[in-house]
Amino acid sequence: MISALAFLLECAAVAATMGVLTSLLVGPVFLLPPSVLRLRPALRADGAFLLATLPMGVSLAVVAAAAAPSLGALVGLGHDHCQSHGHHLHLCLLHSSGLRPVLAVVGALALATFLFRSGGLVLRILRTRGRLAALEALGALLPGAFPIVAVPGAPRLCHAAGVFRRRILLSASLKGALASGELRAALAHEEAHLRRRDPLAALLLSLAGLFVPPPLARVFASAYQTAAEEACDAEAVLAVGDGTVVAEALVKMATLQRRASTATGVPAFGRLALEQRVRLLLNGQARRVVPSHALLLTTSVGTGMLAFALVHTAFLHHAVETALHFLS
Repeated sequence: MISALAFLLECAAVAATMGVLTSLLVGPVFLLPPSVLRLRPALRADGAFLLATLPMGVSLAVVAAAAAPSLGALVGLGHDHCQSHGHHLHLCLLHSSGLRPVLAVVGALALATFLFRSGGLVLRILRTRGRLAALEALGALLPGAFPIVAVPGAPRLCHAAGVFRRRILLSASLKGALASGELRAALAHEEAHLRRRDPLAALLLSLAGLFVPPPLARVFASAYQTAAEEACDAEAVLAVGDGTVVAEALVKMATLQRRASTATGVPAFGRLALEQRVRLLLNGQARRVVPSHALLLTTSVGTGMLAFALVHTAFLHHAVETALHFLS
């Protein structure tokens, strides 16, 4: 029992430490202004997503590599590695060195924080799903590139929603508040979010944020969302042929939504970085459309990191044990 508890707390301490260190390493990149990077919004969004999820990937890969020998020996898929290095702490279920006070405290705090933040995330997801279901129950389906659910109420709702069942929630009364070109721009913008799979990206960013200190997690998510909004603006300009129309739609929707709450993982049309986006649109700086590769790129990098960690399990396991021994 003590061995299992020590193993769990040590793994939690390793995950938390790797998450914080990786966050601090990539954090300065998010402080650079977009003008320095000179990248198209879609490419900035891809880069921000990759860097924001990197702490989670590194944490999971290192913990997997560090825990693999012990778990393999436990189920008979590996040899007992602990007999070969009795000079330092063992990260092992079979031959625990006992609870070390420093590691126990760090691991317990990391585990409690992770569980608390995970519970909050689950509650937010369930609350959002409930709101969407209630809205859709009142709505009617309209044709479009993606299903459009026209819901009754104040003219302030224009959201892309759905991780798997992608659709747009639109206030039925919005037609009277926006000109036809402005409404087309708003819908084109939300369709771009769905083509980019931004609701799924928002969910993954929330999960990755569990491995990052909360202030940095907010900075990482905001950087991705702002770049994604600009990328979707560019697609809306392509759809309506006039950046001024998109800018006017943004300003009108921002006014209508001033007191509205966000119902999905993607900010409502017109809510985020409004001044910056309008300025880019009016100056004709909405750059040409580039497809989003954030999910594919991040999946490839994450798979590569995990494969590397498992191939070099012996080295990483020993390195982690040595580091824990000196830190404790």
